[in-house]
Amino acid sequence: MSSSLARNHRALRIAGAVLAVLMISVFVANVLWPGPAPPAVNQPRMPPSQSPFPTFALAPVLHAARMDADANLSMRLLMTSLQGIVNRMAVELYLDLPAGVAGNTSQMLSYLAVRYNLTYDVVSAQAAIDAFVRRAAGVVVYDPSRPESIDIGTLLAAQLNAVLAGPDLAGWLSGRYALPILFDYAQRRDWTSLDAVGAYDRALRELYPRAYPYLLAILPPDRWAIRDYLVQTGTFVFYLTQGILASPAETAETMRILAAAPRGIPILGWFNSPTLTEENSFVQMASAAGKFVVGVQDVPNLSVLTALGRNETHRQVSPSAPPVPVLEDKTYVVLGIPDGDNLDFAAGRMWDLWSEPVRGTIPFAWSINPLLVDLAPPLLDRYYDSATPLDRFLASPSGAGYLYPDYTGPGDLSPFVNFTKRYLNAADMDVVWLLNAFAASEITYTSGSLSAYVDGSRPAGIVLDYDDQPRTRDAWVQAGTQAVAPVIRSTHFWTTADNVLGKIDTALDSERGGPNFLWLTVYTFRFDLNDARALVGELSRRMGGNLEVVTPSAFFDLLRANFVRTARSRFDAMAGDPIASFLFSGMMESAKVRLQEADASLSAGDANRAAYVSYLALEDLRSVSSAEALLASLTVLLVAGALAYLAHRSSRSDDDGPERIRFGVLVIVTAAVALLVFALREALDQNFWTYPTILVAIMMAGIHRPLSRWLDRAYATRAPTAAALAALVFVALAIRTSAAFPLAVIGVLLAIDAYLARRPGTSSEVLLGLGFGTAIGFLGGFDLPTFAVLSILLVLPTLTVNGSPVGYTPRRRPSALIPGFVLALSLTPLSVAYYYSLALRLEFQGGALLTIAGTLLVLAPTLAIVARRTHPRIDPMVSEVAGLALAVVFSGLVLLSHGAVPTVLAFLGLFASLSYAAVAALDRFAAQGGQLGRALATAILFLPLIVLFIRMPPIVFSLTILRLPEVIESALYAPTVLVAALALLLALGIGLLQRVRDALGKDYDREAHRGPEGP
Repeated sequence: MSSSLARNHRALRIAGAVLAVLMISVFVANVLWPGPAPPAVNQPRMPPSQSPFPTFALAPVLHAARMDADANLSMRLLMTSLQGIVNRMAVELYLDLPAGVAGNTSQMLSYLAVRYNLTYDVVSAQAAIDAFVRRAAGVVVYDPSRPESIDIGTLLAAQLNAVLAGPDLAGWLSGRYALPILFDYAQRRDWTSLDAVGAYDRALRELYPRAYPYLLAILPPDRWAIRDYLVQTGTFVFYLTQGILASPAETAETMRILAAAPRGIPILGWFNSPTLTEENSFVQMASAAGKFVVGVQDVPNLSVLTALGRNETHRQVSPSAPPVPVLEDKTYVVLGIPDGDNLDFAAGRMWDLWSEPVRGTIPFAWSINPLLVDLAPPLLDRYYDSATPLDRFLASPSGAGYLYPDYTGPGDLSPFVNFTKRYLNAADMDVVWLLNAFAASEITYTSGSLSAYVDGSRPAGIVLDYDDQPRTRDAWVQAGTQAVAPVIRSTHFWTTADNVLGKIDTALDSERGGPNFLWLTVYTFRFDLNDARALVGELSRRMGGNLEVVTPSAFFDLLRANFVRTARSRFDAMAGDPIASFLFSGMMESAKVRLQEADASLSAGDANRAAYVSYLALEDLRSVSSAEALLASLTVLLVAGALAYLAHRSSRSDDDGPERIRFGVLVIVTAAVALLVFALREALDQNFWTYPTILVAIMMAGIHRPLSRWLDRAYATRAPTAAALAALVFVALAIRTSAAFPLAVIGVLLAIDAYLARRPGTSSEVLLGLGFGTAIGFLGGFDLPTFAVLSILLVLPTLTVNGSPVGYTPRRRPSALIPGFVLALSLTPLSVAYYYSLALRLEFQGGALLTIAGTLLVLAPTLAIVARRTHPRIDPMVSEVAGLALAVVFSGLVLLSHGAVPTVLAFLGLFASLSYAAVAALDRFAAQGGQLGRALATAILFLPLIVLFIRMPPIVFSLTILRLPEVIESALYAPTVLVAALALLLALGIGLLQRVRDALGKDYDREAHRGPEGP
């Protein structure tokens, strides 16, 4: 007894320590890490009509200084700072660098000479220093032990008209050229006493007011190539760690710098990204501060490139007599080349791809930054001059610079889109590629942001993100207040051809004829143009040649025509449906009127308007389909309920009938799970670097048991109420910050455990509560009234439960793992809301998918309980195995189904079978002496993992674990295949385990009957 008490005390101490650590983590997350800074009341904004890039005159002769490949950082900084000073007055110094930069400077010099009729000579680096260094007023010396001194020295060099060098060159410059040392960072105690954050903060206060106001730069100190332009323009430059590794002080300083500059300006540079979170974090902060990023850190000679071709017209080469595209039953593909917004890519890797022989044989859509018309026109002209009619250019994320549209501050997006439109016109582009913050799920875009682009830039089409594959919504027509435009999501060729073939084949297998549209984005840091051509060649072979690679303009023309055609064919097919015509006549009539309007728009030559109203008609028809599917599901449930009632009335059993479902247990489980799902949604809707908090929650969840025992002792009669109140506090913290999600899990498990320990639930109550709570949590819009109602529902049932926990002395405590996992499988209807292949089978998209998923979470367990009560005397193990086997059968039916009603009915059969297996597993677990609360707690811990798996793009497995064969890739994009595989394995495992137990039981009985041996 004493050892048991000691173990309990030790477990409680550990639980208390873990809880304290979690609480401290939440405090740190809320207090130390700064939130978004509020916009300054009178913060200036750069007018959208103004160019942020100053103009500089070109000298009669350009002097190209050749540098040694082994020149150290000090020499490179000396030359770039000298170049910036010289080219500020008249652009006449060019650096020819053999290595360490983006692109080939010698080739670029030759192009500049021919393209712009430029006169140049070639000199050595030493000759350039001899000729120009005396134009500097002195030397700024950085401290090699203090990296921030390079950035601060860059700005000081610009403001003092000085060159920047390390201590190894400072004495030489001073002695040979009589240049005074104007600033030596290592000798300034007032600077060296500051850490990096303090130094940048002082620079912000003292140096930024004299910096050029319409540019910022973030640049690692060891990056030197663009510092000529930073010195030339006098741009404020800094570098602080970003993302998950940034300290609170670094994040706060970054925000102060962003807030100090006018809104609507670009930020040049880039950052190290060891955890892949840095880009997401910084671009979010920049967008919120009303700024956008121009990725560049290794492009040399920007101070020269910005002076050439700025007043010229930049026009894409026109196709010769382009044929009018005719819509056929084909798969239309655009091969998109991303990352052109980054000047390093445009100057380097993109030119390597451009030089491949395959270019010009099939269409490619090249993304590029339209800001090049002012920042570096030769980079743009070099592509436009050598393009073929099959090379088309579009504006890369997200227009004239990289920002996240949905993260911009109030009043920032509209001016940015107007700014973008000006550069789209200058660069002759009419397609915009957008990117929002890339959470590890489908990237969302608000209608307001998309409408701003439609109205402001009037694009021929909009492409969305660099995601793995459209998850629930692939293409639509977006309306603004004055214009409309078609929108397509991209599908990424990230890792292997097997991955692409697996996901595309899965999607095409879900379609039933008709045109398909695929914007295939090629990850060009791993693949080249030949790889892209080989991939579409294999796709074409599999489709019997029924594939065509097209240009973006043809693609969007065909997409518009497809909306009209699809809406007409869908309406004709549904017009003969008596249920649709009778029950949903209003939506059918609306679709009919819209199609008449589409015909009128086509007659007037307005294909955009025709596509839009056809898309609206298609949405009406999809609403009819989803409503019919829901009606069919409810009808199945009602019929099953009626049959169960008749079966019960006709039975002559002597039992007292099925157990009643108690209101209190159902409500407490439903409310607790719903609150937990709300907290889970908040964690998931942050960025993917918050996902580890979910894993931490699962690892730490076990401490709820010693805490529950402590509550039982501390509040013997009111422990459930105390636990419910603690759960509410923890969930509220988790909704405030994802760092508290582990507390939310602990609190919810604590509340459920305290209640069920006094009023044990039944299998039906546990199953229904879990399903209903998950449905409410995912379907409900979270707000204060919702939280208040759920809080009342969580606390109210506990007020009627008093006393100590129910005694529990089993012979052997059974494991809750298998019943808990089977119970968690009943939550897989959530996959309907997140898988593209399922959306194609259902023939509707968007919010209707989540509605169907929530409905299945409610109807499937209800139908399963009805079925279970129809035949209550069937052995639970037989029922469990039968339910899992039926799930395998219905998974196959899902793969064969097409259309809303048959697919939803197949889904209902699949998920009801899983729920039937779950309730049988719980019955079997309870019969063995197990506590259903433990099985429910296990299922709740599986819930976040299931949601993470469902939301996580399957490409993540190939990117982070290993490259998978096509058959597995296909299965990852078809969730019902995975569910069937799990159900089959469970059924076989449970049957095999029971046979082993039976064999062991017979041996035990044989030994017991033999009795003890005689003397």
